[in-house]
Amino acid sequence: MIMRKSFIFVSLLASSLLWAQLPADSGAAASIPLPSQGATASPPDPALTELLTELQTLARQSDHDLAALRIEKWKADAATKQQAQGNAAAIHRNLANAVPELLQHVQEQPGSLAANFKLYRDLNALYEAFSGLVESAGAFGPAEQYSPLAGDIARFDQLRHQCAERLDQMSGANDAEVIQLRAQLAAAAAKSSAKAMAPAKIVVDDNHPHPAAKKKAKKPPAPAHSATRPPA
Repeated sequence: MIMRKSFIFVSLLASSLLWAQLPADSGAAASIPLPSQGATASPPDPALTELLTELQTLARQSDHDLAALRIEKWKADAATKQQAQGNAAAIHRNLANAVPELLQHVQEQPGSLAANFKLYRDLNALYEAFSGLVESAGAFGPAEQYSPLAGDIARFDQLRHQCAERLDQMSGANDAEVIQLRAQLAAAAAKSSAKAMAPAKIVVDDNHPHPAAKKKAKKPPAPAHSATRPPA
């Protein structure tokens, strides 16, 4: 009874996270396209390519194993079966739609923090919901249905931690680049300010001929006054 209540609580929590961000059900399982190999400014990162390929393969395999579940035959009450079926449908939509799209965004923009963070956030939500369903399959379903899913969820846990490590490295490199750019901008601003405040210099070229000074015109002399007095 305690295990059943715990499963229902975990399932409700994980399902709410998935339903908040997943698209509507597209019906049959959609094929997962390979990430596009668009032209990039820098050569592709082999480690990133391997990580994305493994996530793509695991998403396809997990969706296949999920489809093999026969939840209606589990040894559980109707409410538990209904909740598990809802979780399975939400996980299927994530694996078939959200994961391929997010993988393609990272492939197209490997240096984008936003694209890598969205993928990591989705993998976390997917792991929480998927692990609850796998736990329920082990408690109420046959071993042949539980074992493949147990392997899938273990691999998902490893890959999401690799995504977290990559995101941490990218964040550190981005912070260092921002600090360097700020220092360069500050140095350029200080140099520009010092140049604006410096007094203007007058350069005198002695080799350049100077124009001759104009002579001032002499004033004509004032007329002399007669010393003879006029007659009375």
